[in-house]
Amino acid sequence: AGLPLVGMVATLRRFGGLPHRCQRVAEIAGVSYVNDSKGTNIGATIAALNGMGQGRNILLIAGGQGKGADFAQLRPAVGSYCKLLVVLGEDAPKLQAALQDIAPVTLAGTMEEAVAVAAAGAAAGDVVLLSPACASFDMFSGYAHRGDVFSRAVAQLQEAGA
Repeated sequence: AGLPLVGMVATLRRFGGLPHRCQRVAEIAGVSYVNDSKGTNIGATIAALNGMGQGRNILLIAGGQGKGADFAQLRPAVGSYCKLLVVLGEDAPKLQAALQDIAPVTLAGTMEEAVAVAAAGAAAGDVVLLSPACASFDMFSGYAHRGDVFSRAVAQLQEAGA
């Protein structure tokens, strides 16, 4: 393309990604917090887990309106990569039923509670990942609002010195 390789590489390294799409929002005590609120379907969540998983080091926050999805499709990725699944929203019971035999599952009533539960179970090197596999409209005005609430909850955790 006629552009210098060094300049392109430097620019790519500075690019933080798009909001709500596997966006790293913080690192607290060696734990990475990632906002993938745009992951509104099972395929997107599987891709996020496959891309970020390194053993069972992901604490996944998922749930919302599943739109009739078959959550059993998440089983291979959750079984491979998740040490904890925190579920919330309208279809939280369906997620729990589909996945509770392959990973520990905790129900949360709010995003703030979900972040707190995930943070409490996380250790240095882990990833707390919001990748809902569901639509957001049961609790939020859209995926961006859901992601913003997640990011604010993480910021509050950081301010509290967690």
